[in-house]
Amino acid sequence: MQITLSGSRIVDATGLDMPVGGQEGQRADDVQARYSGSSGEVVAKQSANLNTVSGATYTSTAYKQSLQAAIDKA
Repeated sequence: MQITLSGSRIVDATGLDMPVGGQEGQRADDVQARYSGSSGEVVAKQSANLNTVSGATYTSTAYKQSLQAAIDKA
């Protein structure tokens, strides 16, 4: 997980080492599309308290845990 801060605000977020290909890759793409980027849910909510992506519960949970660790470290 990589987050970019401006002061104390999260301005960008990207999941790293996400699965590629197959069903797991599709779920990872769905999670990235919802959560990541400067217009994603992470920036909007400014926390790891995100809505779970339907059909990608495991991937969503892992993303949120990694995000919380990155926030704690920042």
